[in-house]
Amino acid sequence: MLRELAIRNIALVEEVRAEFGPGLTALTGETGAGKSIVIDALALALGARSDPDLIRTGAAEAAVEAAFEVSEIPAVLAALAEAGLQAPEDGVVILRRLLPRDGKGRAYVNNQMVPAGTLRTLGECLVDIHGQHQGRLLLSARRHLEVLDAFGGTAEEAAAFRNQHLAWEGVRREQATLQAAAREQAARREFLAFQVKEIAAAGVEVGEDERLRAERLLLANAERLFALVEETHGALEGEEGAVLARLKVAAVRLADGARFDPNLKPLQESCAQAEVLLKDVAAEVRRYRSKAGFDPGRLEAIETRLHAIERLKRKYGGSVAAVLEVRAAAAADLARIEETPERLKVLAEEEARLYSDLLERGRRLSRKREAAARKLHAGVLAELRELGMPRAVFQVRFLRASAPDGRLMPLRATGLEEAEFLLSVNPGEEVRPLAKVASGGELSRIMLALEGILAEADDTPTLIFDEVDSGIGGGMAEMVGRKLAAVGTTRQVLCVTHLPQIAAMADAHFRVEKRTRGGRTETSVHRLEGEDRVAEMARMLGAAGDSDLPRRHAVAILERAARLRGTRRRGGRG
Repeated sequence: MLRELAIRNIALVEEVRAEFGPGLTALTGETGAGKSIVIDALALALGARSDPDLIRTGAAEAAVEAAFEVSEIPAVLAALAEAGLQAPEDGVVILRRLLPRDGKGRAYVNNQMVPAGTLRTLGECLVDIHGQHQGRLLLSARRHLEVLDAFGGTAEEAAAFRNQHLAWEGVRREQATLQAAAREQAARREFLAFQVKEIAAAGVEVGEDERLRAERLLLANAERLFALVEETHGALEGEEGAVLARLKVAAVRLADGARFDPNLKPLQESCAQAEVLLKDVAAEVRRYRSKAGFDPGRLEAIETRLHAIERLKRKYGGSVAAVLEVRAAAAADLARIEETPERLKVLAEEEARLYSDLLERGRRLSRKREAAARKLHAGVLAELRELGMPRAVFQVRFLRASAPDGRLMPLRATGLEEAEFLLSVNPGEEVRPLAKVASGGELSRIMLALEGILAEADDTPTLIFDEVDSGIGGGMAEMVGRKLAAVGTTRQVLCVTHLPQIAAMADAHFRVEKRTRGGRTETSVHRLEGEDRVAEMARMLGAAGDSDLPRRHAVAILERAARLRGTRRRGGRG
């Protein structure tokens, strides 16, 4: 509920701070005193669109803060989590709006800057304002089905339907995707099959091109290699004065010298080792020479193969590895395409099963909603009669639709129907949506009637009624006050009123007053107690001069209201 409201530099308000409690709170004051300013300021804190004209003349910035107790409001805690905000440890959320005259406004939740949309989201969970077509919850047709489910106790069944609908829609989306793809898959299938076949037929392997280039280099230089090997063989052992022969002579000479000088022995042994090593080299050269030869056919085959590999690389990627990746991807896509008919068959069976279950759930839900609508219809008409609108007509209209194939289709995930509350205030007029049928005062009474019926279903913790008393008086005013007080037993209600019979039913009473100080007009808000409240009630009754009659009448109204409130607390209703 709203615990405290602080307003600074908005319209005629220089600075106002007011604390509120549970039950019914009345805001009264002379016409033009600024009662609507208080409501407009609260709406700003709840994320309403800002208007620079609201900033007080001469002020650089306007501000409004609203503190709410939210510890037992799951919707608010969920909205905080979704916005990335922590739930307050003390259970209090402070919504703050700053409106600089020059520059963009700023919004805060517990001193953390947020988009204005976050205030609106939280505000929809916290407060519903009725009057001058400001009501958000009950004037919004998209919320009527939700309200009806809460009233009829079908919220859990609606949630189950929604989950089933999500599963059904998921299958339908996959079906649509595959069906759309299937229309393009004939050409795609041929293309993928060609890719797989072409790459597979090539039989290319990673590294094959590097190996072939190395072999091509060898074959292209075969004659030159043979000549070099031949010359090498001759230098080692095939010519006169070859290395091996001369090395052998050197070893013999060193052996002879070692007989006279032992220091030559290691040199002689080194020559012997060198001779052995060179003999191995000569043998390898002879073997290489025996196998060396020029094969024009093999060279041509290598050139052809490399050309084919390079063509594949240019077509499918810069490397053999990339080509093979294309083949793998094409094969996988082709497999999926080949599986499409079977997958579509499975999806069709699944869609039919889910739809059948969805339709059965929807029909059960529809029957319960229709029963709830009849109950709501009777209850609202009874409330409207008590609120001075005996000829009003209230209806819950359901809208259902069929698919082109004739099947009954859920319009949304909310069920087989949409619902809208319709009303006719005057005889002979057709029923129309709530927002289009009534004046501000009539609308407030209609909302009051609905809130009275939906008190347990609607979980908005704070309700504000502005001009609920428009066009009524006398005994009807007392009835409106009693209805407001009844709603106030389950939720916090703030009511702007001009009628003492309504104000008298309030648990708390605030006077909004306009006065001139220092050449400036300003609005103030004060809580009234005791004689101050009696005086305000007398003013509302038209007190003038020294007459004590309005005061006595005010006291009588307050005493009667106290008795009625006491009766209600003991279990009375209406």
